[in-house]
Amino acid sequence: MDKINPTRIDDGQLIEYEIEATEAEKKALEDLLHEVQRHDLELGNLFSFRHFDDGKIDQDRNEFQRGLNDVYEELYRLGTTETKDKIREIHMINDDAYPVDNNSEPNTPL
Repeated sequence: MDKINPTRIDDGQLIEYEIEATEAEKKALEDLLHEVQRHDLELGNLFSFRHFDDGKIDQDRNEFQRGLNDVYEELYRLGTTETKDKIREIHMINDDAYPVDNNSEPNTPL
């Protein structure tokens, strides 16, 4: 998850989403991806007893899930019709915020 590729990789092992974005939108999405990736596995937690604290574990999971939700919302916002269909299919978008009609604007801001 290091960068957004400008061309399709076409590797059957990868999940790819096509987006239409300006350079600034692409950079913002890359920054968001890096931020979420940092929360996925923080090395400091591997060498501490933090993993025994259920409250901290739940907090970390919730923080990661919020970040993942943000990534999918941004992918949906920038995505092509095919990308939006894929994201709706896996139920990773708030249906109230993004109606099924691809031409409609979201009801709520990101």
